[in-house]
Amino acid sequence: MALFFLNGCGSAQPGAEVDPETGSHEQQLVTQTVAIVAAADTYVSAASPATSFGSQPTMEVDRSPESEAYLRFYVAPVDGTITTARLRVYALDGSADGPTAHDPRIGGRAWNELTTWNTRPTRDGFSALSSAGAVASGTWIELDITEMHISTSAFTDVHLVADSTDGVTIASSEHPNTSLRPQLVLTVQSADDHPPHPALPITVSSPPVVFTASDDTYVSADAPTSTEGGFATDLRVGQSPDREVHLRFDVLGLTESVQRAVLRMYVGLDGTAGGPAVYATQGPWSEMSVSWNTRPTKVGAEVDRLPYLAPSGYVDYEVTDLVRGNGNFTFGVYGTSGDALIFRAKENWEGAGPQLLVWTGAPRAAPTDACMTRQELVSKVSELRHDTYVSAERPTTTFHREASMRVDGSPGMNGFLEFDVQLDATPVRRVLLQLYALEATDNGPLLYKSQPFDPATATWQNPPAMTDLVGDAGAVKKDQWVEYDVTSVVTASGRYAFGLLADSSKGLSFATGDASAKGLLDAAPRLVVVTESAPFCSYRGTRPSGTTAWVKQTNNASAERARDTAPAPDGGFAVVGTQAQARDGEYWAEQTDVVTLHRADGSVAWRLTFAQPDVEFRKVTVTALGNVLVAGEYRGTPDLGKGALPRGTGMFVMKLTPSGAVDWTRGYTAWFRMDDELLDNPMFVHDLATDAHGSAVVTGGFWGKTDFGGGEVDAGKPFPYDDEYPNSFVLKLQWDGAYQWARVLKTNAMRGTQAVSVAVDAQENITVGGWAGPGTDFGAGALAQGGVFVARWNVTGDYLWHWLLPTSYDTVFADVRQVAALPDGGVAFTGDFDGRFTFAGSPYASAEPDDGYDGPREPFLGRLTSTGTELTLRHFPMGTGIYFSGLNSLTADANGNLFTVQSGHGGLLGLGTVGLPETVAPERPTVASFSSTLQTRWVRVFEPLQSPRLTAVTGGVVLTGDLGRSIELEGTWYTPTSRRLDLLHVKLRP
Repeated sequence: MALFFLNGCGSAQPGAEVDPETGSHEQQLVTQTVAIVAAADTYVSAASPATSFGSQPTMEVDRSPESEAYLRFYVAPVDGTITTARLRVYALDGSADGPTAHDPRIGGRAWNELTTWNTRPTRDGFSALSSAGAVASGTWIELDITEMHISTSAFTDVHLVADSTDGVTIASSEHPNTSLRPQLVLTVQSADDHPPHPALPITVSSPPVVFTASDDTYVSADAPTSTEGGFATDLRVGQSPDREVHLRFDVLGLTESVQRAVLRMYVGLDGTAGGPAVYATQGPWSEMSVSWNTRPTKVGAEVDRLPYLAPSGYVDYEVTDLVRGNGNFTFGVYGTSGDALIFRAKENWEGAGPQLLVWTGAPRAAPTDACMTRQELVSKVSELRHDTYVSAERPTTTFHREASMRVDGSPGMNGFLEFDVQLDATPVRRVLLQLYALEATDNGPLLYKSQPFDPATATWQNPPAMTDLVGDAGAVKKDQWVEYDVTSVVTASGRYAFGLLADSSKGLSFATGDASAKGLLDAAPRLVVVTESAPFCSYRGTRPSGTTAWVKQTNNASAERARDTAPAPDGGFAVVGTQAQARDGEYWAEQTDVVTLHRADGSVAWRLTFAQPDVEFRKVTVTALGNVLVAGEYRGTPDLGKGALPRGTGMFVMKLTPSGAVDWTRGYTAWFRMDDELLDNPMFVHDLATDAHGSAVVTGGFWGKTDFGGGEVDAGKPFPYDDEYPNSFVLKLQWDGAYQWARVLKTNAMRGTQAVSVAVDAQENITVGGWAGPGTDFGAGALAQGGVFVARWNVTGDYLWHWLLPTSYDTVFADVRQVAALPDGGVAFTGDFDGRFTFAGSPYASAEPDDGYDGPREPFLGRLTSTGTELTLRHFPMGTGIYFSGLNSLTADANGNLFTVQSGHGGLLGLGTVGLPETVAPERPTVASFSSTLQTRWVRVFEPLQSPRLTAVTGGVVLTGDLGRSIELEGTWYTPTSRRLDLLHVKLRP
């Protein structure tokens, strides 16, 4: 039953038919093999005790001279349970008695590719797992290491130790032949499931360009020298005998970036329930001369596979990540079952040979006029009114409340959907119906226009009337978005209904609106309308300020998100963020923390991943010497590279060298005492900064007690309770991690004092901003009244001054969000308010200042002198009924220019209309620059980026955001890898 799969876990229903070949809905247990290439490896030799061999293409394991090999694999999350684990290494020369694999345990993990014999790790004497025995040259050594405890989202280390003086030479992870590199091969078994929040498809704006194969052939193991496949009208694939299909496409003439690419193949007269898989291939070949013996090599992981293929049907394989532009592309199609299959070749008399369908962005040119006039392709999802299906087995039953919509030819089941479409005067480019498949089928449903219907009365006996055929779908795999182009149908505003009629006796289900509404599966049917906006100004200011210097995009297979960025002294910048531990991993699931250092041109200098569970990297800063400081939170006793952190729940600070090595880590925990027991309290990191001497300055929050190194301190609030918020701390560590000083900022107010932002100036004074409750003491005595504040201490922690804007329920609600240190020693700050206040003698009022409650906030940007005197402030009135997220990511450059990023509303910054209306394209990232006197210098609007943030670097400012859809920037389209999330970095001139 389809509803079973919406429940998110467990095996198929008892009695369900098991098909070991496919990942289908009939299957109770999925068995898969996962091959992982070594992330690092090296060997050490007693003959060269001070030499490291981590960059060598081979590794030696011998007793004369004594040599050991160390291998490390990163095991990402897998869908199921690891039942077997095997280490595979390729022997370049043989041995009468091959090596033994050892479990190095904790002590044996202290190595890297620079390790030598003199610095090699220790190993438990009872760590042997399995031995290879005799090994022939040019063969794979496979060692069973299943007895090891292999954790996902973590690194697994294996040591190879010789058993004799007849050593063996093996290929390393640096070997030029990538197919010979070490592998960790896992057998994973799991029950059927669906991701609760599947990634949405990338909406493409143009029809595809179709390329036919320039070469196609098949080769067969039972005729290893035959080249007849190149002349054949059919392409044969299977495992008995082994037959492979090889294809080449010459992609030429594309003028825009690729947004999507699929390999389409047409099936012969026989279908299959064990469809083949597509891989990338490498190596020279020609269809006229290639044979089994000379065929190209399969490379990388499986690109795509659909289990069920219908006779005389077609199948689309997703190859977007391989086809990124013009070029020559080769693919191999490999059997996954004993069920042989025929595809039509380009020489087939019926035509319909292999095709490569490539969708690109709409043609665009970089704007050249003063306001950078451009147009945006705007995607809007129309409202789903209702959906249902009807069943011949239950002819009088309605199904409009169910979480799945079933479509089947036997027994008969038809699906129906209806949308409410509202179009404006802008031209419609495409309209796409997107449905999420819960099962696989060999031939997807036919889509028809339908009459609008009442779901409460729609039954098999009283079905909505279907009229014109609109589209068809080929083979469908489980958890796939099926897309129909309905542009010709949706031409005006109104109600549009569609019917789904089975084109196969192997039915399937689609997720419904109820599946999303009930929290089972966030994959409701979507009707996406793509329109082209009217021309608009995307920039106001004086060029070249605010124009693009360069753009860089990450390309990791799993989703990546940025959390914080910071400038580096050489003009580069650092990023701390997260990466999903599985390609379809959920954003709320355990993530791998990532620290990346970029050079001044945006390229990556190094990238470190930390897969330890229960660790959250929050903030990053870079010292004048190029050391990278990171702060975050943790639970337990994680080891970030320098030993386990103190047990509990707390925060940490970590220092990385300019080359990316962990220099030191410091952990701090909070607690409260109940009777004779100490119980953990959480801690939070708000912000992180550094000074000219490489110190770490951290602000954060905590409950109860903690000890930063200067003795036990009390937060003034014992533990989390109801709506209570924690109080804050300011902590300074010197360059080597030693404690310098700390200050606790506490109040009895329910909200708690919040020190949310910190900056350090050229004199190494520390400036903190946020909200403080009554009783907070910055160093001059307890505050009589609470409010938003900016406070400053000198290098040794002595109080210098504070500024306070009192807040109260009858006057003003406000927050200071960020502070920035200016070259003259002054301070800039951003915030928002609702109510009335006075600054530097001038009154300010929001749109609804006297409503008596915390209503719509309006942003402000202010300046204080180096002594805390009010200097100037800009209020940006929003107007009644407008909600605005505020000025974010405040940063300052060496000239005192300020930069902020906000969500939309660029026209309110003082330079005129910029960007599309919020009703058309809401919350577009809007970057603004202000002079030291707070006058707006320039404003620029971009297409959607999630969580945008800014970093002031030498020669400009870098905008970083999470790229989750195709966007166009100055004539170039950028599309996220694997249809997930990439990071996009855009350097703008100052």
